[in-house]
Amino acid sequence: MVEVKQGEISLVDLWEVLVKQKVVIGAVWLVAVLLALAYVSLATPIYKVEAFLLPPSQKDIQPLNVPVLDRSRSSERLSHYESEDVYRLFIQSLKSKSVRRGFYESYSVAKQLGLKEGDNPDTFFEERFSKKLLVNQNVKKKEEEGFVSVSLEGEDPKLMAQWVNVFVEETANIVRKRLVGEVEGKVKSLETSVEDLILGKKTLAKDRREDRIIILQEALSVTQSLSEQDQQVKRLNSIAVNTKELPLYLLSPNALKAEIKVLKSRQDDAPFIKGLRDLEEKMASLGAVSIQGDKIKPFYFDQKAIVPEKPIKPKRMLIIILAGLMGFLLGVVVAFIRSAEGGASKEIKGKIL
Repeated sequence: MVEVKQGEISLVDLWEVLVKQKVVIGAVWLVAVLLALAYVSLATPIYKVEAFLLPPSQKDIQPLNVPVLDRSRSSERLSHYESEDVYRLFIQSLKSKSVRRGFYESYSVAKQLGLKEGDNPDTFFEERFSKKLLVNQNVKKKEEEGFVSVSLEGEDPKLMAQWVNVFVEETANIVRKRLVGEVEGKVKSLETSVEDLILGKKTLAKDRREDRIIILQEALSVTQSLSEQDQQVKRLNSIAVNTKELPLYLLSPNALKAEIKVLKSRQDDAPFIKGLRDLEEKMASLGAVSIQGDKIKPFYFDQKAIVPEKPIKPKRMLIIILAGLMGFLLGVVVAFIRSAEGGASKEIKGKIL
């Protein structure tokens, strides 16, 4: 038979202690469970709402890709956007502090979240709204990069769901306005450039016409000063060089006078300006540009945020189970302490007696 050495504690001794102190253990366990039940009953439930987003197709951003007529190139693309670029800008805007602040102020979020007079507005915005409004994107997997969710935690699930859906839509509107503004800015800039070219060509054409008049008048003066003999030589020379461009002074005075008269009486140089009509056509094409911003879709709702039925906090069952386990362990500790104190007390009494 195996004897237990003096000073050692066997499992049987431990079991006996637990059996003797079962009431204490049960009482501690019950108190822990009751406290956990009280906590989960009184704790404010926190809900999580989540909306799921997908990138747009190329067709959804087509209004941003504006072609402009250009005769030299058949057509010229004023702006070009890819769906990935637009979606990336949209995701960045969802994370933007300024966009969040704008929504926060426009929809009186602080008031509905219970901002008090002594609270710091900036801290309240950061802690109670911005940090809880999460944009989740799996950037590690390229094929899943487009799947994005926007989530928000709060006490009122209906209000949280409404906020998330409206926030996503409002952000999309901001992105639309920004993109439309960029394209309209490019159109305006190109219009200004083409307008300057047209004005420059017209101004230059007037200067060239006046220069031509001066040149013709000088040639007329030269040809009128020639003698009869010189006139005969001039006619012979004109016959000899008729395959080449004639100097102006070789033309007849009547021809020179006629051209001078026509140039002076000209009211509009436009028909004689090379490339002017192409520029005017391009200007008309730019003026006809109309971007339908309401048809631009920076994202797709895979699923809008819906009102959840169950809160995510507190986790009632988990808290009760953990409380029961901790209560039992604490009860066991208390039982051993009471047993040890009881044993010490008997030993002291034995010595006194």
